[in-house]
Amino acid sequence: MSAIQSWLDRLKNKQIPQSSWAEHRRNEALELLAHAGTDATWIELSNHYNGFVREVAVRELCSHPSPEALVALMDRLNDWVPQIRDLATAGLEHYLSPSHVEALLFAVEPLIALAARRRADHGKTLQAARAVLQSSVIRETVHANFLTRKGKAARYLFELLLESDPAPEALLRSALAHREVTVRLIAVPACQALPVAQARLLLLEALSQPSAKFRVCVLRALLPLIDDQRSVLCEALLDASPSIRNLARWAAPSSNVDAPTVLADRLKQDLPTRKRDWLGVLGLAADLDIELEPQWQKEALSSPFSTVRHAAISVVSDSQLSELLGALDDSSDKVFTAAIARLNKQPWALVKAGLDAKLDRDWHELSEMRRSSILKLQPLWQQVAYLLARLDAEPAAQAFWLRRLNTWCERQYLMVDPVTPKAERAELAERLRALAARSLIDSNNVARVV
Repeated sequence: MSAIQSWLDRLKNKQIPQSSWAEHRRNEALELLAHAGTDATWIELSNHYNGFVREVAVRELCSHPSPEALVALMDRLNDWVPQIRDLATAGLEHYLSPSHVEALLFAVEPLIALAARRRADHGKTLQAARAVLQSSVIRETVHANFLTRKGKAARYLFELLLESDPAPEALLRSALAHREVTVRLIAVPACQALPVAQARLLLLEALSQPSAKFRVCVLRALLPLIDDQRSVLCEALLDASPSIRNLARWAAPSSNVDAPTVLADRLKQDLPTRKRDWLGVLGLAADLDIELEPQWQKEALSSPFSTVRHAAISVVSDSQLSELLGALDDSSDKVFTAAIARLNKQPWALVKAGLDAKLDRDWHELSEMRRSSILKLQPLWQQVAYLLARLDAEPAAQAFWLRRLNTWCERQYLMVDPVTPKAERAELAERLRALAARSLIDSNNVARVV
């Protein structure tokens, strides 16, 4: 602290014209710095608006190196005061050696950010830091740190490691399995610079990694490196990801691979047990518009995986109406909604009995969303017919069903129902008027529909 104290003494004794702006700033700095004592305080003061304060803070940080101090110095490399920038640059020199690798790795993100700052030319500093991180003596440390990073820091470390690696196969293998998907994506074209045998092996291993976007990229790079693409394409056609299947279907004809034959061969085998295998079979069947056997449809709809049950809805044939109606009991709202969409395309006469039975049995247990969705499958006048029937069947719950009828009338805007015969509509309208005449439901709401 003696050097800092000496500098402060010179600042205090410096002759400044009375009542000047500089004198005010100097006095403010002296008061603040008199109470500064910890590293955290100096780091905080290095961002102070008063240039005198920042200068003292930078001097102190230069005297007490630490990873946190390095980050603060990097920030001051772009200071608007040239003298402070020069001080920070001089202080940074201490860290530009392999012995300070931990501090440099701690400051990787500020180092990346520095490249976008333009108040001064930071090219020399950036190149020097990059050269240190590429030193062979600390390569293992940098590589281990790279495996834990994400975002821009992970990409930066991968690129500098790759740039200085004469035998990058091990690095690329770890990059292709990195938790940061953007690292995996930029590792794929880097593999293509390797000898074909090495690249093929790495890309084949990478096909098992998560992220469909990444695996599509891998498959695109891999196919030209394979002499016989048939086995890879057959597997890709049954992938759980639609994007992988689409790429495989596009590439299949050039390798004499027939997608329907691949599906037929798979359907001759045992039923899948894994979620991704089910999704592959169901997905390819939907892609090719091929109807699965009833046993496969039933097994898919009873899968413990909601994603499989949801996918199964799209391949269940119209003849399996009971299976579609049964899907309305599914615990997954996505499966329920998919079943509603399929049932909405069925003729009303075919689904009426099943829907009425479902509502009769579960009305009070259903959520409002499910109850409303099932009711809306019915033509408009059939909806009110159902509510009137429930009113007749449950006199003890008259108040409840009257409220439902009143709400239904209130929500109608344009009554379009090509299914219900005109005579039946007239009879239902007359019943609503009678209820309104007895003040059991709002006459204004009834007037909206009759």
